[in-house]
Amino acid sequence: MLTRTRPLGVTIISILLFIQGILALLGAILLFTAGGASAVHGHVALSTIVTLGAIVALVLAVLTLFLAWGLWTLRTWAFWSVVVIECINIVNGILSWTQTQQNLLPLLASIAVPVIVLLYMLLDQNVRAAFRT
Repeated sequence: MLTRTRPLGVTIISILLFIQGILALLGAILLFTAGGASAVHGHVALSTIVTLGAIVALVLAVLTLFLAWGLWTLRTWAFWSVVVIECINIVNGILSWTQTQQNLLPLLASIAVPVIVLLYMLLDQNVRAAFRT
């Protein structure tokens, strides 16, 4: 049986996604805490909105951690998920150009990083071979 080796770039992306997922998980926990605190102080509507935001944040955090695991273990679905997500991020970055009062450097980074990741995932033959089943 042939063993597949994980390319260094995929390892780095996976670790960064794992860190992002952990931070998002902590953020979701803080949102749940804020929702509970606002309910205690009688702000029921605010508590409901914050709690819904916390649920969304929790779901996104878990999905991010799941995607990091998929990349780490070289799952084909994780490869294609990253491709789709980076395409969405590129479109989002381009649409951000239409917003007023945007700083140029973060705006360029919001487009450049997804482009680099996408090109790496699609054009590096080692990456393509690692995710081939």
